[in-house]
Amino acid sequence: MISGTLLKRNIISCIKPFIIIFAVLCMYTTIIIYMFNPELADMLNEYQQALPDMMAAVGMEGVASSLLDWTKIYLYGFIMMLFPLIFIIIANHKLLMGYIDSGSMANLLATPNSRVKIIGTQLLSSGLMIILLIAATTGVGIISCQAMFPGELDIPRYLLLNASTCLLQLVISGIAFCAACVFSESKYYYSIGAGLPILFFLIQMVSNMGDKLKNLKYVTIYTLLPAEQIVAGESGHWEYELAMAVLAIVLYGAGAIYFTRRDMSV
Repeated sequence: MISGTLLKRNIISCIKPFIIIFAVLCMYTTIIIYMFNPELADMLNEYQQALPDMMAAVGMEGVASSLLDWTKIYLYGFIMMLFPLIFIIIANHKLLMGYIDSGSMANLLATPNSRVKIIGTQLLSSGLMIILLIAATTGVGIISCQAMFPGELDIPRYLLLNASTCLLQLVISGIAFCAACVFSESKYYYSIGAGLPILFFLIQMVSNMGDKLKNLKYVTIYTLLPAEQIVAGESGHWEYELAMAVLAIVLYGAGAIYFTRRDMSV
């Protein structure tokens, strides 16, 4: 049960940040794919040798044996994690926290739409926009690979890698959405809804540097992305994807339930 009018309003309010983040992802995706040639690949390998800690921190380490491996190294360790995170923080604030913080949520609740219908529409909008962002970027990646390196990309595994990335971003969005449902002021939303995912991201960067810091990966949700297993063609990645799906459902669901029961006067 959703409100079509509210859904359209949500799309309009988020279209500008969506286009900006999508444009940035398209730019990085096409550039990284273009760089999959001997001369430019050697240059990036030299960067890894010259700045090992920095390149490792952003997940850009290892030698690529295929175009899929190349995109995994140079896109899915940093670019495809950071920019969707930025969009998630902005979108969930526009969809929910902004209404609550400004007091305009009372106007929505005064309409004939029930709380369940309102929060259901906002939940759908939040999740759908993340899915569309990753799906559109995936399409650009496939088109770019086929145009520049026909037949080089393992498309089924590339699709699976992006589907897993989408699940991870839905978990992150679930954290932001849940925080927006619980708190009444933007400062608390940014502290928890944005702060916690950013903290996880920074911990992941530190753990990527290895040695004594590698065990930090067990306290960040970014470890749930089974990129290595997918690229290697291993079968154990389904457990991670199931865990991410359950987490996303629990976070979104908990936030929605709390919203339907909370006192909007506080």
